[in-house]
This record gives sequence, C-alpha cells and structure tokens, in this order.
Amino acid sequence: MGLILWASGGTAAQADGPAVVLNHVFPAGGQVGTHFEVDVAGTGLDGLTTLQCSHPGIGFEQVAGNKFRVTIPDSVLPGQYDLRTVGLNGLSSPRTFCCGTYAELNEAEPNDTLASPQKIAAVQTVNGRIGAAGDQDHFRFTAQRGERIVIECWAERIDSPLRAVLEVYDSRGRRLRVNRGYFGIDPLIDFVVPEDGDYIVRVFDLVYTGSEDAVYRLEIGNHPRVAFAVPAIVERDQPTTVALYGWNLNPPISREGVAGDGSQVSFVAETRGDWDRRDVEVNIPGDTETSARSLRLRPSQATLDPIAYHLADSHVPVMLAVTDMPVVQESDGQVGNASHPSVPIPCAISGQLLAGDERDVFAFEARRGEVLWFEGFGERLGSPVDLDLSILSADGETEFARFSDDVRNLGDVRFPSGHLDPAGSWVVPADGRYLILVRNLIGGLDADPRRVYALTIRRQEPGFHVVVIPRAERPESLNVQPGGRTLLDVLAFRQRGMSGPIRVSARNLPPGLECPPIWLGPGVDSAPLVITAMRGAAPGIASLDLVADAPSVEARSVQSGTMVRNGRPNGWGRLTADHPVAVSGMPSPLRIIAEAHEPRLHELYGELKVRHASGGIVDVAVHVERAGADHQAEVKLIGTGLPPMIGNQTATIPPGRNKGYISFYLPPTLELGHYSLAIRAETTVPDPQNEGKPKSVAVISNAVSFEVHRPAFVVEIDPYAPNTIRRGEVIKINYTARRVNGFISKIHTELAAPVKVAGIRGRGVTFVGQTDSGTIQIIANDDAELGQQPFLRLYGIGTVEDQPIYHGSCFLNLEVVE
Repeated sequence: MGLILWASGGTAAQADGPAVVLNHVFPAGGQVGTHFEVDVAGTGLDGLTTLQCSHPGIGFEQVAGNKFRVTIPDSVLPGQYDLRTVGLNGLSSPRTFCCGTYAELNEAEPNDTLASPQKIAAVQTVNGRIGAAGDQDHFRFTAQRGERIVIECWAERIDSPLRAVLEVYDSRGRRLRVNRGYFGIDPLIDFVVPEDGDYIVRVFDLVYTGSEDAVYRLEIGNHPRVAFAVPAIVERDQPTTVALYGWNLNPPISREGVAGDGSQVSFVAETRGDWDRRDVEVNIPGDTETSARSLRLRPSQATLDPIAYHLADSHVPVMLAVTDMPVVQESDGQVGNASHPSVPIPCAISGQLLAGDERDVFAFEARRGEVLWFEGFGERLGSPVDLDLSILSADGETEFARFSDDVRNLGDVRFPSGHLDPAGSWVVPADGRYLILVRNLIGGLDADPRRVYALTIRRQEPGFHVVVIPRAERPESLNVQPGGRTLLDVLAFRQRGMSGPIRVSARNLPPGLECPPIWLGPGVDSAPLVITAMRGAAPGIASLDLVADAPSVEARSVQSGTMVRNGRPNGWGRLTADHPVAVSGMPSPLRIIAEAHEPRLHELYGELKVRHASGGIVDVAVHVERAGADHQAEVKLIGTGLPPMIGNQTATIPPGRNKGYISFYLPPTLELGHYSLAIRAETTVPDPQNEGKPKSVAVISNAVSFEVHRPAFVVEIDPYAPNTIRRGEVIKINYTARRVNGFISKIHTELAAPVKVAGIRGRGVTFVGQTDSGTIQIIANDDAELGQQPFLRLYGIGTVEDQPIYHGSCFLNLEVVE
C-alpha cells in the first residue's frame, strides 16, 4: 500500500472537518498519450497541491492555483476513472475522469446558434459546458455520404448535472436526428451520412438550465464503438465466444486481433439490422480478481462481478459479468418449441428478448424440498428491460412463483441501490420437471437486440457483497484529522438466504491509522466502520484494503461507493474504484473512546465480567479526551449505526466531567451473534480563529462491538407499574424474572444503573426454586435528584454454584417529582 505525503500548513481545528467537494473538472478527460491542462472547482479546495486518480499511471503537476497539467501515458486503457483533489483539507469528493483515444478539443464561444457553429473534425472529442440557462452549443463537421458517424454525449455518466439533448442538422438547417437518452439519460445518435457535406450537432439541456458544473464530453467519430455483448455473462477459466454489438465494428477481412487486455482474440464480423457484430474469444482467468477499474458502475451493480473488456480498436470498454457457474446460452428459435431446453442447477443463462413480446422458457429438474434461488439481470447489465420471472409446472399451466423488481434501497439518497431486476427463492413442492419463464414487461413494438439478460439458478448457497460509503449526506471522501476519526456506513447486500453475521476488517493499514474489525449482526444490512488517525499520524493519503468474511462463506473484497451530487429526490450515487483516506489538518481538539465491556463492581459478587445476552442491556462507557483542559462543556451522546432491532438512546455528560454512560436495551427477540455500533458526541470547543470563542463540533467514537449470547432468564416489569415517585415516597414495582433455555438456578435481582443514583434505593428479590415473580420496594430520599432517572433498570444476576454467570435487565422508567 502506497502512502503519498504532502506538506501541510495550519488549518482551523475542526473535529467535524469542512466539506471538501469537487464540483467539476474541466475538461473532464483527455486523450491517451497526451498531456493537457485542467481546471477544478468546488468547495473547501483550499491550498491545493495535486490531484489524485484511481489509475496510478496518470500524472499531475500543479500549474497555478486550481489549474493542473495532466499526463496520460500510452499504457492507460480507455475508460472512466475517479479523480480527486488534494489540499490542506484533504481529499475532495470524486469526479469521473475519462481517458479516450480521439483527439480532444475544448468548446470555444461563440457557438450559440446554427449560424455560428464551432468547426471540429469528423473524429473528435469536444469538452464543453452548458454554462447558463438557455445556453446551446453548436459544432460543425464534414462527412462523406455513407459514413456511419456515432455522436455520443457523456454527461450523467461523468457526474454532470446536465440533462443533455443531441440534435443533428444538415447545412440547410433541417433537423435530421434527435435523441434525449440512449445510455440512461445520456443521448447517442447513430448517424448514417445521407450526402457529402457539412453537418451541425446541437447540444443543450432538456429543461434549459445550466451552470459551470454542467460539463459534457461530445464524441463524434467513425471508429468502432461497442454497445453491448452476448452473452453478457461468462464463466471463469472457460474460453467463450462473445458477440460484441455496436457500430463500425466490421473489419475489412476476418483476421486475428489482440484485445485491450493483451489476450489473443479472433473474430468474425457481420451486420445485423442497424447493428454491427464482431465475435471475439474471451477467457477470464479464475485465479485473478475481476477488474472494473475503468468502468463507471451504478449502486445497483454492486452485486455484479464485472470486468471491463477492451476491444483493441474501440475507445470505450464494454462490461461483462463473470461467474463461477457454467453458462448456458439461449438457442436461436427456442421460443415456441414443444420441448424447452433443459438447464442444469446451478447455472447461469444468457439470452436476448429481441421482440417486444418475446418469452424465453427453460426447463429444469428438481427434487422435493430443495430451496432454489433465481436472480435475473437486465437493468444491472445496462439493458433496456424490466424482467419478470415465473416458475411454472411442466405443462406450463400452473404458476408456482413469480419474481419481480428488487426495490430495496440500502443506501438511501447517498447510494440508491434499488433496481428492476427480479430475485427470489422457491421451495420445490415435489420431484419433477419445471419451467422458468423469462419475459420483459416493457417490450414495445420494435425488435431490439439490446434487450440482453442473464438468469442465475442456484441452490441455497449464502453469499453477499459489501460496500462502504461515507456517512455524511453530501458528496465527500474520507478525511481524518490527527487524533480524530471518520465514519463510514457498511452496506451488506445479502444473497441466497445469507442471514448470519458478517465481519469487515482492514488489511495492511499504514502506520498511524487504526480500523478495528466490525460486525453486521444476523440479518443486519448496515453497520458503522470507524477509521482513527493517531495523534502523531503524519499527513498523507493511503488506500484502504477492506475485506468481508463470514462463517462458511468465501471472503470478499469490500467495494467503495460515493454520493455524486445532492438535489435528486431519489438520490444519486455510484461505485468508486478504491478507498482512499487522507490524514490532514490540525490535530482534533476532542476525542471520545467508547467501551462496552467495562467490568461492573457489585457489593455481593465483587467485580463482574460483562456477558451480554438478549433481554439485557449494553452499557457503553464513554471517555472524553479534550485537547484543552480549560474548556469543559457538556457533551451530548447518541448512538449511531445501531442495528434496527436496538432502540436508540441519548445521554449527557455534565460540564467538567470526562466520563459518562449511554445504555441500549437488547430485546429478547434479538438474534444471537456479534454486533457493532458507534457513539456520536456533540459539544463545543474553543475556536482559535475566533478569539477562542466556543464553536460546536461533532465527533464519533471508535466502533463498539459485542457478542449477544443466549439468555438464561428475561426480566419484565409490570406494564401498569408507577413511573413517578415523590421525594420521601415509597412505591412498589411488580416484575418477573422468567427462566429460559433450561436455566434452573438462583436469580438475584436489584435496582441498578451504570452510575450510582443518589437518593434512590431499592431492594429486590432473590428467586430460588420455581419462583419467577416478585416485588421491589423503591424509596426516594429527600435529596433524590428531580427528573427522569437515566438508564435505571431492574438488574438480575443468574448464578451457577453461587458464581455470577448470567445477566439480564430491563429499563425502569422512573421520574422523581416534587
């Protein structure tokens, strides 16, 4: 793991650092084998020193301020990479940076009308922007009759807010073609030149908005452009003939070629309708991880295992999904056959739904009681389909199950992961032969070869994919002050019945950084991961290497995601190629340390070792470390990243104190296993840039992990018990301590809290034999503190041969009043 160091000057001490957002880079890419200058703009970009790219071969040199010289070596493969700025405040949020093979040109005004277009070559990449509301850009090129010119605008795919529209006009001002969205909302026009002459391309925003951030890349050319592949999924270590579809793919004769990854390929070419086709031989080695570094992937594609396939003479890679299962390809003319092709289990099926109403049917054999998992891939492959799957009887008359869209969204607006691809499980009712029907719910009237799909059939073999994203609801990268911490959300995409705990840990951390392992408990899809920089950590950038593992499931590398921009109601995020983290800024003025295994001192049993169980309470001790001892403000605590079954709590550490507690109830229904959470603290610290006046800060604790064991008993309070007590009053609380899981020994019960409660006393009951109910008498002295008593509980200790082994508690809601 490399560590890049830079000189760091003084910045304001902020425990919750400034937002460092890269709004745009212009131009948003360049030609491989050239060098050029770019400008960057955003917020928090103070003291920029360099740029950082997910491709280590791309070099940067600062020219002045926010202007940099970029060098793209010939060895860089065409594609899309992540670009960030590096400055005093650390790393910025990423922006997509493109590397292409066409000659590059920047837009030059005036080009706002058809009468004043900018002259460009017939093979060209133009970097432009729709800089203001109503702005329109026009470009003129010369072409010959019969040429096939592909005109493509990259906007949404390079993180731009532009909603681009493309139009093509002839020299007489007649509009010949228009497109408002081809690859998602980015437009493309496949233009066959009708006659020799000049043609004009117009670019504008669909709703006529514009800004400095509305950058785009307009590619015009007659070079090969691959759009999609069939099959869209290939088996590792298995030579596979893949048909690439696109434009200008036809070579003059059949020949041997070399793929962009250096492997030998052979191909034949043909034209099918409006598409060119080239067949290549692909073999993905099984002993290497799939690499999608040069692809831009959406959140929903986190559950794919993709690679970027580079055709040697194409300037854009195409995505292929990779699997360890045998791949069965749909046979031509199968639909309507009386005998449907049989497929093995497990397998992956690759096919096309060319006609709008086409249905593909496959047969499989299964045994009674088997649990089979079916998953369709359409939208996640970039295909314009909404797949629907049905399990039918052998005669096709009975439908046993139907699977449709997977709309679960684990990442909310920061990382919207829902999609239209179906998935689900089915329990086979009887031995026999069954059919699976694949159809497209949005077919339309026209045939379209782009309607590719993949379908996987597996037995219940648990699996998962894991992604980490920054916690803030804004675009950002990972920046941490010396002595500070930064927080990520870990998202687990569980598959095929995976319900057990998942551990996420860091490998090969550089000196000065800490990242203890965390757990996503049984059925939990999100948990906090905390990165800590030691107080003596040197400023620099490191790339995190995170891995997720679980019992009986193969470990997987953890992917990284980011929020692209704010402002979309449904969110906007994408995957990134790596996990860079920067240590930057002045040392953090505040740090909190959380501990969930602090021993308890008991008058009867002495020091008790904590053993957490469902139906109990987790007490988290929070220590506050302040850089300045002269400022002792109160500290407000709240849980963050809690499993959904555990209710959140708040607590306050009074001014002048450096330790407090926050407690969480573990419900009796909580599944056994490991869990993790963190604590967020809010307080004030002196601001050295404002004459030492207090300023609000928020910091995060280290991750707190604990194991939930099987309970021996469950304590429950009478729901009609009083919840107020006056000073000098005595009340009685009825409660039960119900033994479970075969426990038969003694249970000692009492009134308790993380810290001693002044003025409140209570004597409980010791349950022996079969006794499981009792009454506790609570007395409030005249000096009892008024108000709600935080984290007061009925606490039980289960003994085995008079040794304290088991613990159980439940909160007692009690308020002291006048």
